[in-house]
Amino acid sequence: MSMPSRQLLTYRFGSDSRFEGQLVGALERIESGGAMRVLDALFVARAPETGDLTAVALRTDGSGGIIGQLLGFRLDERERQAATDRALEGANGEAVQALADRLAPGNAVAAVIVQHVWADALEDAVTRIGGTGVASEFVDAGQVSALADRLLAAAE
Repeated sequence: MSMPSRQLLTYRFGSDSRFEGQLVGALERIESGGAMRVLDALFVARAPETGDLTAVALRTDGSGGIIGQLLGFRLDERERQAATDRALEGANGEAVQALADRLAPGNAVAAVIVQHVWADALEDAVTRIGGTGVASEFVDAGQVSALADRLLAAAE
């Protein structure tokens, strides 16, 4: 069983949300360590007062560079409009429009696909020594012993 190394993260923001650069900073920290890569990102929002659409859709090859594009989007009104036009006209255009149609003024949605680079390295090592992946899931536990029932099931 090959373990998927890509994960979709989706977030919803209400009208009380404040976008002050924290998302861009978090994406920068994700990429800076090298253990994860941002492959695709989508942000769709409706302005609180007017309901005007703002969107950005970014696809990367995993080698970085997404942060510079997001900084321009965040800081420059003309770049924001150009990014919105590109998002509506690009491969994600239908998804962007469908999200926009469902968002109330002041609300937003962000989605990111990340690749767990470390998982690919571990999967490769396991395969080379003859092992097989059995399970891959996110858990709330901090100790393996708390997941004993899952380990027993994996051993069968």
